[in-house]
Amino acid sequence: MLRTTIRNLPAKPGATISISFFIFIAIGTIVLMLPVATADGEGTSLVDAIFTSTSAICVTGLIVQDTPVYFSRFGHIVILTLMQLGGLGIMTSYALFSIAIGKRLLISQQVAMKGVLDTEYGEIKKTVLFIVISTFIIEAIGAVVLAIHWSGEPLGDYVFYSIFHSISAFCNAGFSLFSNSLINYGSDVVVNTTIGLLIVAGGLGFIVLTNLSGFLLFFSKRNKKRRVHLHTKIVLTTTGILIILGAILFYTFECKNTLDQFSIKDKVFVSFFQSITTRTAGFTTVDIGSLATPTLLYFIFFMFIGGSSGSTAGGIKTGTFFVILAMVYNMFRGREDVEVFERTINRRTVQKAISITTISILTIMLFCMVLLYTEDAPFKVVIFEAFSAFGTVGLSAGLTPDLTDIGKILISILIFMGRIGPLALALILGREITERKIRFPEERIVIG
Repeated sequence: MLRTTIRNLPAKPGATISISFFIFIAIGTIVLMLPVATADGEGTSLVDAIFTSTSAICVTGLIVQDTPVYFSRFGHIVILTLMQLGGLGIMTSYALFSIAIGKRLLISQQVAMKGVLDTEYGEIKKTVLFIVISTFIIEAIGAVVLAIHWSGEPLGDYVFYSIFHSISAFCNAGFSLFSNSLINYGSDVVVNTTIGLLIVAGGLGFIVLTNLSGFLLFFSKRNKKRRVHLHTKIVLTTTGILIILGAILFYTFECKNTLDQFSIKDKVFVSFFQSITTRTAGFTTVDIGSLATPTLLYFIFFMFIGGSSGSTAGGIKTGTFFVILAMVYNMFRGREDVEVFERTINRRTVQKAISITTISILTIMLFCMVLLYTEDAPFKVVIFEAFSAFGTVGLSAGLTPDLTDIGKILISILIFMGRIGPLALALILGREITERKIRFPEERIVIG
């Protein structure tokens, strides 16, 4: 039984993605342990290397060592490379390499790509090229803007700083070459606007960007038939509402706390930036450890939602959250089907949304209990750290650097699980969902 399961793992899309991430985590770990990767020339310990490699390839941003101080420029380049690979997606990167050398993808890899990118088999090559080209263009624009803005500051190699932060922002990674993230740029309009737009673009997902790209080709007759897909409408609507709601909540709870030193204009600006970065990226312009308890609570909720499907962000995804809300709304209106934007959402999709949310909550609960046992830290700090890891956000209330070795491994596993998706994990060792020809009689049970 076990032998058969292991032999069939490569044929499962979830396993293909998981194994790919695991391989690159291992490679990153080995490279970060080299003496040349650290500033002191002694190399990174095994546990810290595993944690950093996992955090980078899973575009999380949680760190156990101060990135700008502890790692050398070579180490920064390694982290940058891992972030870029993780942001594009391991399967996308592999597909690009296969296209470049003229190698055909295996059937299991094509199935995985189809599920990740929501594209037809014949369109995989075209979609992969669009993802790579659009990613480099957006990151290049962000890097140029930051380089021009930082050219007059004593940053040393400001070009590398600009490239690093542009890639980190678009990939929603949250790694920074500043020890206090972007706190020194809390009132800087250029830095915050550029980083914020890059985060939003990466968090929307390549599926949305692909759909919206058709409307930028103004003179193409073929694109006159293009329409905004339901997925795109849901993502844009949910993202917009969450950003506005998050900014209002942050301003309300932190006006007399971490925002007290800012002017009213800057308070609004910082609130919007923190709302954008909280769900996905992990950059911060305020001290997370000083946030009020209500702020930490809604941060946890936002980190759990995360970004959008097919994006560089983690969490259960905005689409999943929207579908669950739509299901509840339609249930209260006495409707059997889930209807949004004059469309009916497939029941299988609703079931997957419920499954993803349930598995995610149970997973985080389990890890929280173990972490509360292994780590000597306040309850709210441990819970915050766990949700940040699973959502691949990267915000920390100060616990990460003080984690025990067991805690670091647990958080690394949680990051990994949050990145590849709880449903993908469930499918690795489970059977594919199939339609049964036999149905048992229905019977009502009492709930609520």
